[in-house]
Amino acid sequence: MRVIAKSAVIGAMLTHSQWQPALSLWLVTFDRPALRFKSFGQLRQVWLATTGWNVDRVPCSRLRPTSQKGPLDIYVFDIKKNECRIVTWINVNNGTIFIKAILSHAAYDKWCKADVK
Repeated sequence: MRVIAKSAVIGAMLTHSQWQPALSLWLVTFDRPALRFKSFGQLRQVWLATTGWNVDRVPCSRLRPTSQKGPLDIYVFDIKKNECRIVTWINVNNGTIFIKAILSHAAYDKWCKADVK
């Protein structure tokens, strides 16, 4: 996988130093060119085995237009036991993870209410 907008992760690490180790682990885990996923279950298992934290999927059909990126679903990674969430789109065909946002738990709840049907 290739992470697009690594600068967002680095910026979040600088702004929220308490998230730095967990965000760095996420980046090391997923920013590897040879890494590919054939299913959501496989993606979830990699993150769960690495950290013990969850990944959720929000189907594109449940997203409002402001959070849609073509036909791509949203994947939400729990970071540091839900203190932080990385909201992404993943294109499994070309192995790309696009970072939409890195949010606190409270900010994620607001995003979810506004952008998920």
